[in-house]
Amino acid sequence: MKTALFINYSSEPFVGFWDGKSKKFAAGQSLYVPDWLARHWARSLANRELIKLGKERSTSPKFPEQVPDFMEQFNMAYIPDEDSEEQFGAEKESLDTIINVANKNRELRAKLPEGAQGLEHKKPMDLPEVDDEDKEPDKPAPSRESPDQFQGQPDETKLNAQ
Repeated sequence: MKTALFINYSSEPFVGFWDGKSKKFAAGQSLYVPDWLARHWARSLANRELIKLGKERSTSPKFPEQVPDFMEQFNMAYIPDEDSEEQFGAEKESLDTIINVANKNRELRAKLPEGAQGLEHKKPMDLPEVDDEDKEPDKPAPSRESPDQFQGQPDETKLNAQ
């Protein structure tokens, strides 16, 4: 399986999603990932940037190669790995991809100047704790047996309209 370099080329953080999980990329951050995942995130980032530029009609094209605006944005975020060899066998492919991605990211970190954030993204901020005293007391859910729990009367005009 091939690997590719995904780059958040924008000036804002980008959050990529796959399989219900998110990965946050700081502005300018890059990371080697499996090819299919880099393509997916690059499409999402390209669409976001095209919308910001007011080019909504260029987003998510059926034939991306025929839309130069989309391909320009996509190619800034997706750089395929040229050293990757096509191998066959799903288990070997998956394991080799994981190892290749880890090695390439390690090499990329080694090239970064000292103190640079690079591949390490910032941890999410801690959310402030909520005081229980300020909360409203929990109210029991209304039940069908005691209709007096419901507030207000039904609108007769809507009931008679049917």
